[in-house]
Amino acid sequence: MQEQEVKKLTMDDVAKELGVSKTTVSRAVSGKGRIGEETRQRVLAYIAQHNYQPGVMAKGLAGSRTYNIGMVLQADLLSSDLPFFPKVLKGISEVAAKEEYDVIMTLADRNDFSRLSRVIENHKVDGLILMRTLQDDKTEEMLKKSDLPFVAVGLSDDPNICQVDHDHADACRELTSILLLKGLRRIAVVSGDTNYIINRKRLEGFYKAHKELGYTPDESLIFTNVDSGLFAARVTDLILMRDVNCIIGADDFLTSLVLKKLEEESIAIPEDLRLASFHDGQLLKAARVGITAIKFHAEELGRETCKVLLRRMRGEETPQVTKLSYEVAMRESTK
Repeated sequence: MQEQEVKKLTMDDVAKELGVSKTTVSRAVSGKGRIGEETRQRVLAYIAQHNYQPGVMAKGLAGSRTYNIGMVLQADLLSSDLPFFPKVLKGISEVAAKEEYDVIMTLADRNDFSRLSRVIENHKVDGLILMRTLQDDKTEEMLKKSDLPFVAVGLSDDPNICQVDHDHADACRELTSILLLKGLRRIAVVSGDTNYIINRKRLEGFYKAHKELGYTPDESLIFTNVDSGLFAARVTDLILMRDVNCIIGADDFLTSLVLKKLEEESIAIPEDLRLASFHDGQLLKAARVGITAIKFHAEELGRETCKVLLRRMRGEETPQVTKLSYEVAMRESTK
């Protein structure tokens, strides 16, 4: 009797035939990871029926997987009021769940990386998502030295880091250009921590708009590293002492703090002063007038970041930089 040919398992073939994900096939083969017993038996029965044998590489890969994706969150973000990151996490979780991955969170302090080190050294995750990029970030350096694939939410100065974000520089350039073309030449900016690359990118767009239109911004009206309500109130007082047409907050949190101070001083928007934000958000919804702002889609950012990471985890080629779209929403505050 002629010996029946033994074929090597391809997860793509089995997954396609059974209508399940490759992760499900991998979990059934390895006996590890959460999967329904009925599904596990169906996959194993199909393998046995077709006389397939998992290849050595497929077995090794399946056996070493944790089916966890790590999300690295800077500790200071936990104390912020920004609702942006929960939305990003929702998008990440949606895509991860479809591939039967769980998302676990680990904190990274600027001076304490012990928790992240344990996650990497104990092989608790198959890949990592860095939730915000910093200038001269030690977290990035630690991840680069590890063997884990990782993707950064936010643009980085390091071209070797895979990164996904909206095009903040171009978005802020576009909004600033519109305001300049409306005749607003004296524009003040209230921005946050310049160690965060996102804040530097937004200022980059502000300056680029002036350069393209042949104007020179007044540097005395650019306030950076504003990190509290008290600081924002003091900065707003300084701005009101000068001849300005408009104030731009670098994000919805800072813009809402500026708006609160303006209301306390009975400054009417837009009659007395225009106001805009380089980031739209829930914090601006309570304003008495609609605030001109740039709309970024946080959940889309999370979904796309997770998709890129999963492709890298499978060894597929991905672009080093992925820039997502945005929308400039012109509202009553800059009329």
